[in-house]
Amino acid sequence: MIAVKAKLPTIAAISSLLRSLKPQISDDYRCTDDPDDTLPGMLVTIGASPDGTWHYQTGDNSYSGGAYGHAYWGLVYLHRQTNSRDAAKGAIDEIAEGMVSNGFTF
Repeated sequence: MIAVKAKLPTIAAISSLLRSLKPQISDDYRCTDDPDDTLPGMLVTIGASPDGTWHYQTGDNSYSGGAYGHAYWGLVYLHRQTNSRDAAKGAIDEIAEGMVSNGFTF
């Protein structure tokens, strides 16, 4: 099997996105449906394709959000105090794992 090179979103681009979303977190927003989840937050899905394109969505968009057009996803449970750079790296690592498991390299 010949490995195909893929491109990932950059940490700078995703962390910038996450920083821009934090002010939109309302006091009644939650990342999960867990009744014990009392910290205001937002679930962010980053969808990416091997050609380097990516998009995001927040919350549950019933399979109609911008990330759903991409095969590989990374999730961020975003809170106001979340370190945006660390969260971006985690999401990109998830995306990379999916791509590698399907034969892509970087």
